[in-house]
Amino acid sequence: MKGLINILGQHYYYSTINELIKQDSLKEVSAIIIEELYLEEFLLKGKKILQKDVDQIIIISENVDTAISNIEAIGILLISAESFENALKIASLSSDSCKEIICIVKEDENKISEILNTIGA
Repeated sequence: MKGLINILGQHYYYSTINELIKQDSLKEVSAIIIEELYLEEFLLKGKKILQKDVDQIIIISENVDTAISNIEAIGILLISAESFENALKIASLSSDSCKEIICIVKEDENKISEILNTIGA
């Protein structure tokens, strides 16, 4: 995981699924921003982190029917956003409960940093 920026007490990170699951635990309760195409793999590989460190998943998707059926048993809040930018705005609203925001998206690290810097400015 690579730290990107701190905005109003929230720490934003860029990560791949494999980097995230290598973490023994996360420092704070977290939110995951994830592209729909990565969700199934993350749910299979990331059960340990999901069960203790993740409070919400913000999925970038127009249709969350499949995601809902996969997450129901875990008991995590699932929020849908139609774009990465909207997902970031949603994550910023949860600053009281989620201090770490981990982005698992198709955009590269530089693009994510650019978007975050625009939002944080």
